[in-house]
Amino acid sequence: MAAYVICFSAGLFSWGSSFAEFEHDYLQKAMGQGWLIALVYLGLQTKFYLNTNWLHKIHFLAPVALYLEAYQFALPFLWFWSLLLLQFILIVTYEEWLVWRKIPVLKNLLIAAMWFIQLNLIPGLAGHASLIFAPFFIFYLALSIQVDIEDLDEDAGKIKTLASLLGKETAGYLVIFLLTFFAFFIGLPWVWIMLALIVLQREFPLPKRSYDALLFLLGLYFLLR
Repeated sequence: MAAYVICFSAGLFSWGSSFAEFEHDYLQKAMGQGWLIALVYLGLQTKFYLNTNWLHKIHFLAPVALYLEAYQFALPFLWFWSLLLLQFILIVTYEEWLVWRKIPVLKNLLIAAMWFIQLNLIPGLAGHASLIFAPFFIFYLALSIQVDIEDLDEDAGKIKTLASLLGKETAGYLVIFLLTFFAFFIGLPWVWIMLALIVLQREFPLPKRSYDALLFLLGLYFLLR
């Protein structure tokens, strides 16, 4: 996951940059964002932090330190800490107190919002204004729904998700629609992308979390275009 997000984040900076050359600052921010998101994602999925001692938990501060180092010029600003606090509250209430992971639709919207805040809004406010581009929220929303589709069997009888309410096939076509909509806004060949996604869904069942590779592929496209 970290490699995917680092590549995607680096691609985002390249996509939103007005400079022809890729700057070292972009890579530092991309690595900070990638490792931090991967740590949070792994923690929410596996709860590995519950079985580690305090010494091992100190290691978790490394991605945080790298991220803060990358955004050190934003540290004096209240908006930066406010957005980080908002994300922290959402992470803490994912399965405790509010338990918003069990609220259909809201779960997908908040997950997409967290990705957008971390990868687009914070970098945008920190000097890369072109990254605050709403269609990326649609992309993150599609990926979050796809994860719910892949987890339908595990979630059955435990929680209700948008995918379980719509049904696997309908939710799958919703993901295709959202990804196609995103491709149209971003200037990608949306017709071919739509056809490819339909064929993949109907004829070639993919392993779980295969759609995460879209982060890597899109980031690579942005870097090489």
